[in-house]
Amino acid sequence: MAVFENVLIPVDDSEQSRRAVEKAATLVQEGVVGKITLFNVYNTGDVDITKLRNQERLDELRSESLRILTMYEDLLKEQGIEYTLKRAGGDPASLVIDLVENNQYFDLIIMGSRRINKFQELVFGSVSDKVTRLSNVPVLIIK
Repeated sequence: MAVFENVLIPVDDSEQSRRAVEKAATLVQEGVVGKITLFNVYNTGDVDITKLRNQERLDELRSESLRILTMYEDLLKEQGIEYTLKRAGGDPASLVIDLVENNQYFDLIIMGSRRINKFQELVFGSVSDKVTRLSNVPVLIIK
């Protein structure tokens, strides 16, 4: 029996996310982690779906989200690791927290931390910082 049965891994198309998935795969092989759920959030903050052009943009975001998940899916399949894929549109930090709080299924979050400059962090905050502060389950940050 694994220490963490169900792990959520928020992913995007970054090197940090790739390292988080690779670390999770290692932890599965070592028996520390059971099942993995990869979760991609495509940011829909600037999309007004009432306009035709923006519906096309939303379709592009969904397509890109599927491409990202497929990339990580291939990595896990190669290693024979059990996984689930999820995706949603909205604010990444809020959706990660919402998924964990409304689903008692997850007992750990593993995520990459992007290196943003101090100004960006002050103005926007980082997703990993928000998730770490607001999560009710442990968060493992991979740099």
